[in-house]
Amino acid sequence: MKTTIVIVALMFLAIYGVVQVSTMYRAHGDLETSVQHTLDAVDENAKDSVKPGIVEAAHKLGIEVLPGDIDVVCENTDVQPFQQRVVSKPLHAKANNLRVTISLHYVARVIGWPVPQQITVFTVRHAPMVIQPSKATQELLDSP
Repeated sequence: MKTTIVIVALMFLAIYGVVQVSTMYRAHGDLETSVQHTLDAVDENAKDSVKPGIVEAAHKLGIEVLPGDIDVVCENTDVQPFQQRVVSKPLHAKANNLRVTISLHYVARVIGWPVPQQITVFTVRHAPMVIQPSKATQELLDSP
């Protein structure tokens, strides 16, 4: 009889753990999607303005995230998509694209054990290209 009670208790604990893990992964995926949508709202001058929205979205999913756990980075990058490279090479154009990255760290709990989680999403915003004339074209423009 004791063995049966122990087996039933272990099965209950295993099922409860599996349910918590699946809930954790679902919430992680939903929060990652929410953060991905937030990338469009990031302004280079007001990076902290998106943090309350991320904290609220995490709270709705049952995830405890503090604004200090969220890092928003905007930096210039030389990364260019294929279309920009194809157009910029013959025109000697330069584009200063902006890479926006949002990272957040939180701890999920599965049967009381902490499971560290991390979400990092980024996008590259395309800036208008600045055409730099070649030396021959510049000489033609400078001549009277």
